[in-house]
Amino acid sequence: MRGVIMGPGAAAGHVLANPMPPLVEAGIAAGLAATLTLGLSLVVARFCVWRGWLDQPEPRRVHTRPVPRLGGIAIFVAFLTVALIFFRPNGAADARVFAGLIAAGVLVVAAMAYDDVRGMPPWAKLGTQTLAALVVMFPGAEGTLIAVIHNPLVAADQGRAFLPLWVAVPFTWFWVVGMMNTVNWLDGSDGLAGGVVAIAATVMAVISAVLGQPGPALLCAILAGAVIGFLPLNWHPARIFMGDSGAMFLGLALAVLANFGGAKLATMLLLMALPILDTARVIARRARHGHSPLRFDRSHLHHRLLAGGFTQRQIALLFYGITAAFGGLTILGAYLQVHLAGWSPLAWVLPPLGLALASAALAVVLLVAPRYRAWLAARGRATSASALETPEDATPLSTSHTHDHAVPVGTAAIARHQVPLPTG
Repeated sequence: MRGVIMGPGAAAGHVLANPMPPLVEAGIAAGLAATLTLGLSLVVARFCVWRGWLDQPEPRRVHTRPVPRLGGIAIFVAFLTVALIFFRPNGAADARVFAGLIAAGVLVVAAMAYDDVRGMPPWAKLGTQTLAALVVMFPGAEGTLIAVIHNPLVAADQGRAFLPLWVAVPFTWFWVVGMMNTVNWLDGSDGLAGGVVAIAATVMAVISAVLGQPGPALLCAILAGAVIGFLPLNWHPARIFMGDSGAMFLGLALAVLANFGGAKLATMLLLMALPILDTARVIARRARHGHSPLRFDRSHLHHRLLAGGFTQRQIALLFYGITAAFGGLTILGAYLQVHLAGWSPLAWVLPPLGLALASAALAVVLLVAPRYRAWLAARGRATSASALETPEDATPLSTSHTHDHAVPVGTAAIARHQVPLPTG
């Protein structure tokens, strides 16, 4: 519990003290959410197999066998259950934000679960996202409405920009819908979206705790725990996918929690800088070619890396490392804000610095991907030459056999990744 909580009808001054330290409570809640998600994911996977609700392999997919894809239901149910047990709103404003998140979450998960099973046209998905954004903005009253832009790394009374209502509403819509699509488009490789969201939510929980916001810290910890419990089954080779139901909910939750308490928009922009920039790049590329922004192609960063010869595990670890690095930067800024005077002017350097670093990381990865494939090809040719030079009485150490011909493993690995890189 956070601070002083007045129960309905309680006499003024009646205090319900919570003996459990906030960090301990957050840790227990996260652990419970992880355990519950893991168990529910196994149940959902079995149910999907029984019903035949599987994501079938096709050219636009990277998996090669049917996989259940309703894991988002397990993530949402675990988050909802644990949040209802542990979270106590500290005032009417917190209650409205939480109610809006849950109501919009139910809408998104239900609609996108139908999409995972039956399919929905892009305009229907966008309509669902818009309705969810309106729900979190106006859950009976003002909820998650971004009316103030605030740098979380400076004091609360500094660095604020107030937005009029006619600007705040479309800006909030853009933020919520954009974050939902960013996470959804990131979910194109095993373990990728889940791991990035888990790191982002964990960092937000730490920053909220450092800035004295135990309520948001608890919800972020629960979200992180729910996703962490899903990752063992989603790590390559995945046994279950979160589907649009999971990716859309995670994007929605990040968008709402980024404007709740101490973790603000600038923090989330830093944490998700690489996926956000990649999303912007892909949309610009599609517009330049006269295509709809919602049109599918294989131009996302993880597609380029996969075509460049990286494995799905390597791609996930690369994104994890970049997200964690930006997370360390934001935690450092929050710590300095609390413990060092005169940090405020320098704090404004971190957001543009993070954006510049993310842009540089995106450019470097885009340049490295095709060269990595060339390096793998060269290594494969070297392995082939070495195998040809092996004496007849020697047994090759790294070969697989197809139709009685020795095929070097290096060459076979290259063949699996010979997917043309998109141009433009």
